Parts: sequence; C-alpha cells; structure tokens
Amino acid sequence: MKARFSQTASAPGLISVVLLYLFLIVLVLVFAGQLLSDLTVAGSPTGRLIMVLAVSFPLFLLVTIIIHLIKLINDRRRGRPGASLRLRILGFFFFVVLLASAPQGVLALNFINSVMSSLFAVPTGEALRGGLDIALHYYDEQVEKLENFISGSAFRSVLADVPANPRRAWDTIRLVRPEIDGFQVFDQNLNERYAAGDERTWLRSTQVRGGREGHVMRDSVDQDTFLRVRVNHPGDDLTVVLTVMLPEGFDQRAQNLTSALETFAQVDQLRGAFLQAIALFFGLFSFPLFLLAILVSVLLSEEITRPIINLEEATRRVAEGDYSFRILTRSNDDLGLLVRSFNSMVTELERSRRKILQTEKVAAWQEIAQRLAHEIKNPLTPIKLSAQRVLKKYRSGAEDFEPVFEAAIQSIITEVDGLNTLLSEFRNFSRLPDPVPETVQLKSLVAEVVSTYSTWPELVIHCAHLEESITLHVDYGQIKQVLANLFTNATEAMNGAGEIFVRADLVKKGNSLYCRIQVQDTGPGIDGDFHDKVFNPYFTTKKQGTGLGLSIVERIVFDHRGQIWFETQPGTGTTFFIDLPADGKA
Repeated sequence: MKARFSQTASAPGLISVVLLYLFLIVLVLVFAGQLLSDLTVAGSPTGRLIMVLAVSFPLFLLVTIIIHLIKLINDRRRGRPGASLRLRILGFFFFVVLLASAPQGVLALNFINSVMSSLFAVPTGEALRGGLDIALHYYDEQVEKLENFISGSAFRSVLADVPANPRRAWDTIRLVRPEIDGFQVFDQNLNERYAAGDERTWLRSTQVRGGREGHVMRDSVDQDTFLRVRVNHPGDDLTVVLTVMLPEGFDQRAQNLTSALETFAQVDQLRGAFLQAIALFFGLFSFPLFLLAILVSVLLSEEITRPIINLEEATRRVAEGDYSFRILTRSNDDLGLLVRSFNSMVTELERSRRKILQTEKVAAWQEIAQRLAHEIKNPLTPIKLSAQRVLKKYRSGAEDFEPVFEAAIQSIITEVDGLNTLLSEFRNFSRLPDPVPETVQLKSLVAEVVSTYSTWPELVIHCAHLEESITLHVDYGQIKQVLANLFTNATEAMNGAGEIFVRADLVKKGNSLYCRIQVQDTGPGIDGDFHDKVFNPYFTTKKQGTGLGLSIVERIVFDHRGQIWFETQPGTGTTFFIDLPADGKA
C-alpha cells in the first residue's frame, strides 16, 4: 500500500517566523531607546548599524515573499494542483492585513502629530523656565536672608550670649530666624561645645575648616541640601556655624528642571526632525510586521491547501487504477474526516475491484476451458480423417495402403503429442505445488539466476548493489522460477541486448515488513492495450509462447502472500515490482 501524509508539520517555517518576529521586537526596542535618548543617533556608528539592520530586515522579508510568489505564479502557469487556490487565499490574507494595518497606521501618525502639536501649543518651555527661575529665586532669597542676618545687630546680640549661654543664643536665633535649622559652637581647637537644631545639619570638627568666614556655602548629604555660614566670635576664639535646610530633594528637582528645559529646547528646535524620526520608526516597525503577516499567510495557504492537493493526487491515482494509494493524516478536524472518508471509499473500491478481478478470472478460466476444448477438438479432426482413410484403404485392398498407413499413423502420433504437451502445461499450471518456505539470502539467489544468462554477450544484469543482509522466508525454487521468468521476458523483449537492473528495499506496510524487489529492463515497454492482460493465462505476444509464464509468476507470488505489479513506458522499459514478506508474516 502506498501512502502519503495529507499534512506535514510546518513547524520549521512557523518557528522561523516567530524568531523573525522576536528579532523585529528587539530591533524596535533598541532603535526606540536610541531614538528617544538621542535624536542624533542616526549619525552615530551605532545608529548607522541599527539603520542598516532596520532596512535589511524588511528587504530580506520582501525578497523571501517575492520568491514564494514567483514560485506560486509559475506553479499556476504550469497548472499544478492547488496553485490557484493558494493564490486566492493569499490575496484574501493580503486584503485582510491591509484592511487592518492601513487605518491603524494613519490613525497612529495623526495621533502622534496631534499630541506633538498639543504639546508645543502650550507654553511648556515658559513653564519650565518659570519653575527653574522660582527655584533659583528661592535659593538666592535664602542665601540673602542668611547673609543679612549674620551682618545685622540681632546676630551681634546673639554672639554676645554664645560664650556664657549658647542655649539662650539658640533660643534667640529660633525666635528671630525660625528658618535656621542648625546651630553649632566650636572652640579654638574646633571641638564642639554646643549643638542644637536638626541633627542632620550638624558638622563634624573636621568639616568646619572648609569655607570662608561669613560666606554662605551650599552642602548636600544624601537627598538633603543645606546652606551653611561660619562666623568667628570676636573675643573668645569661638566659631559659630548656622545651617538652613532647603526643601527635601531640592538639588535633584532643580537638576531635573534644568535637564527637562534643555531637552524641551532641543525637541522644540528639532520638532520636524523628531516627527520624521517617529514616522520612520513607525514605518520600520509596521512594514516588517506587514511583510511578516504576508509571509505567514504564504505558509498558512500552503498548509491549508496541502491536504486538498494530496486528495487531488490521490483521486488521480485512483482514477488511473492505483487502488493501493492511501492518505495518512494526524489531524481530527474536518479535513482529517474527509481524508478518512476518502480512504474508506478507496478501500471499498479496492474490495469491489478484487471482486471484479475474481469475476474476470472466472471468466478467464471459462475462456481457457473453451480454448482448451477448441485446442483439443482441432487435432481430433485430422486424427479421425487419418483413421478413416486407413480403414478405407484397408477394406478396398488398395495397392498404396502401406505408404498411406504410415503417413496416417505419423499424423496421428504428431497430433497426440501436441495434445499431450498442451495437457501437461495446463496440468503444471493448475497443480502448482504449495511453497515450502526456508530462509534465503536474496543476493545469492539473484546471483545464481543471473549466472545462467552469462551466455548472452550483449546483456548486462546489474545486481551488485543488493544488500547481503536481506533475507527472505520463501520457497527457494519457486522464487528462483519467478526471477528466471522475469529475466527471460526482459531478455526476449530487448532481443538479447540491453540492461537489467535488480534492486531491493525493505518497506513497512502496516505492522509487517516487506522486501520490495524491482526488475527493470531497457526494452520497448508494454503496449497500453495489453496492461490488463499481462497476467492472464494463455495471453502472449510471442509466436512460440504458451502465455502461462507470468500467470505462474503471479500465482507463486500470491502463494507467498505477496504482491506483484509493473510500471512501463513505451520506448523506456518496464519495471516489475514484487513485495514479499521479509519477516515471515503478512
């Protein structure tokens, strides 16, 4: 039984598409990150590499799709099954993808344009600059307040209390300037004598040395920013440090405002280029997706039409008379049900065909009986005439009785010998013995048969490539007779000059293992009008043939639970195929 899978897994193609899609996503993410971080990325080496990849990828997809389309169009021109249906499916997919992607692209670009217009229509830049000015003004105001305080008379009164009562000095400071968060007093050796306020604002002794007296300094610790000023006591060699804590995260926020203002100014200056870059980015992202969708549609159209194509081929093979063809399927969908229904139909057709063949064989045997009766009846007439002639000469006492007698007796003997030969051939055909199986090495069997044809100088039989490991469980003599008959027919068809190729392969049919033997000649082939009569008894195209050779071959093969058939082409040659059980089971 010959079989073909109606569906083959297209996993490699689909996996390739998935990998291409993942590559596209990575490429888009990298390109988007570079684009958003630096608008001039296109001029950098990294940007040029990304652009090359971004352009090469859709070109690769486009070339792949064009190759598939050209192949599909050529298949349609050659009239190959399924090509027109695949083109229609591909056109449908193309229309659906275009219908889904075109409006989305237009809406996306319009949305981006509207967002950009709205963004730059509002005085965002002025707002950012105003926020930065407010932050700077606040900072300058705090510095100015601190400088004014240490230079005023109120602070001189505070300094007067520092040597004797620093706590009262701190209370006075909190009363006069509540925005001051830290107060420290150090002696001439910079050892801390007093500290008040927020502990986060306190300095270590080693940190007091920095800075000039009376000069306001900015200092940051983690997320906290401070304004500090150091003042020396005029008479007692004491150092007073005042600290003002700015709002939490003041430095970071001011820096963010500065960066945002710079970015906004750059984007505002390159607004047109930015829109073009976004449009290019969207195009480089959407166009490959569009091409990937088309490539997927190509693969899916092939996957959808493959069972239909196989059904078409199977139908054609069955119409040509090959009822052993089956379609194998792994799916349980509607196509799988259709395939199984088709196989059931072919099985029923094959069963009906066997019944018809059996009926034809009965008819053939009836024809054989009629022909045998005719062949037997024909020599009876000359036998009867010879006997009557002898009897007549004998009764009349004719002088030429002796020569007439001898001629008549010789004629009777000749006709009886012909009848005996005819009946012997028929008996041998009808009483073919049952096979006596034994383990046989195929190569040695073929070599023994081939050796008998060494007397034909212009005949070459190729059998060297047969594997020595192939063994059969068959009747040695009968299979030898089968091969000898096929070799003889091939040799006579080529008039003793040509080549015969003998091949053998192991094939799996159901749960059984078969050895498929091929005997191929380079003769003229078999006429198409004789294909259905080749294995019929007493059918022959030879002048001296009995027409029982291939009938005996078929009988032997069937007795071995095997199958025999042939393929032929006029002017090229004929190949006979024999399937014999290789495992002793069938």
